[in-house]
Amino acid sequence: MCQISDRFFSATRTLGGDGPIKQRLVAAYQEYLETLREDELPESIRQKFESLRQALHAVDPINGETRVHASVRKMSPTDAQRYATSILLMLSELVRVKGSGERLAFVKVNRPVVESEQAVPGVIQLRNTGA
Repeated sequence: MCQISDRFFSATRTLGGDGPIKQRLVAAYQEYLETLREDELPESIRQKFESLRQALHAVDPINGETRVHASVRKMSPTDAQRYATSILLMLSELVRVKGSGERLAFVKVNRPVVESEQAVPGVIQLRNTGA
């Protein structure tokens, strides 16, 4: 489980890097997630991961590109962002499954939660729910 969490963490770091979202999604998936097998994943994320895999293998490649490149090329930037967010959500679930019992919640922040936190309007942030 640790290796899988590490791979999702690395994919998430790639998604948070510089460059267009489509390029980051392709890199994150191909470098860290594409070779994962369904039986390696916890039951709680298998369906989400299979949906991601299907979306990223949906388009037949042309001109020597990979199936992932072709599929992401056909996506809108909004769809690419949605799939990138799904990778982050799967990492969150892996942390929950693996962790000490604390749960993480996703909240859309339209203003800083507390003055000491640096929140960006409209950005999803992780907060500890204390559960």
